[in-house]
Amino acid sequence: MTSPLHTTLSRRTALRGLGAIGLTAAAGLFASSQAHATSDLVVVDQMGTGPFDGENCGPTSAVIAMIAAGRPVEHYVSGTAGAAVGGNARAVQEMRARCGLSPWEDPSTKTVDYTGAYLGDLERGIRDADGTATHFEFTEGLEAAAHGSVAILHVHHGRLLGEEADYGHFVVAQGEDAEGNLLVSDPGRAQTIGIRAYSRDRLLEARQGDATVVS
Repeated sequence: MTSPLHTTLSRRTALRGLGAIGLTAAAGLFASSQAHATSDLVVVDQMGTGPFDGENCGPTSAVIAMIAAGRPVEHYVSGTAGAAVGGNARAVQEMRARCGLSPWEDPSTKTVDYTGAYLGDLERGIRDADGTATHFEFTEGLEAAAHGSVAILHVHHGRLLGEEADYGHFVVAQGEDAEGNLLVSDPGRAQTIGIRAYSRDRLLEARQGDATVVS
């Protein structure tokens, strides 16, 4: 039987309002949802986004997540032009600044003494851009994404891709394909992969940290 709430609210809107209740409750609430949640994922390449493009998966994922969640991102370029190398350099550089990773006036320098970013940095940037960022455990992030919410996932890139690479990486998940695999936009493989479906088991094997649900 379909939930009365589900007949009047979208998955994204309802999950946005759950907050502290937790996504475990959300999973039960939408147990009767459509079998396959839709996705508004876009492709944005972290390469060509400035001197720190090799470690810009975090702010790039924040841009992807904001767009997928229906939030405006200043200077975002859509379509083929935006998916090209450097196509969204300005949007990513400004998200870097919002995340506290580089100063607004000089994207060629860093304001942190570590490589890459933490989920907390991305949450700061998303909130600064008037989005909502809620920190959850990785498995809860997968559950949210399966039901149509937007989740930034912290993964081990090598394990995700089945390669020898050994480093942490951020990707964005939202929705499922016809087989129930989660759709993932990978800013580090924008030109060769773009958006790919992964099984939950594969994503769990690649888990490196937690997840942030964006709305």
